[in-house]
Amino acid sequence: MPKNRLKSFVVQPPPMTKVLLADDNDFYAKHLTCHLEAMGAEVIRAWDAKEAIGLLENNMYDFDGIITDISMETNVSGLKVLRKAKKQKFEGVLAVATTGINTPLTFTLNRYILGMLYGADYLIPKLPIQQQHKILWLEP
Repeated sequence: MPKNRLKSFVVQPPPMTKVLLADDNDFYAKHLTCHLEAMGAEVIRAWDAKEAIGLLENNMYDFDGIITDISMETNVSGLKVLRKAKKQKFEGVLAVATTGINTPLTFTLNRYILGMLYGADYLIPKLPIQQQHKILWLEP
């Protein structure tokens, strides 16, 4: 997606104190964790969607934010994390960190699918993280 078009969707995320991060990739998880901690949030990492769902079901933590990757190496996808949060009427910040929003067509599709159908408040494209270690929060 062209940078000038992308800028119109970039926003500042609201403050969060405890965030569930579900991502099986250490590189992205590390950068997201550092970013969130710099914002003042405590990060609880789940290595896959199944573990994240277990943390949500057990209510061990009082999360006010959830960030999940969509495509993880395990059989349970991040979409199930979003569905679980929606089913539990999660009232915090829901964000999706994914590689599938790097072109205008896929960004538009993901805005609809992840934003409207799954209730994601923000999309975090992974390409800027990979290239510049920069975290962008986009409104769907």
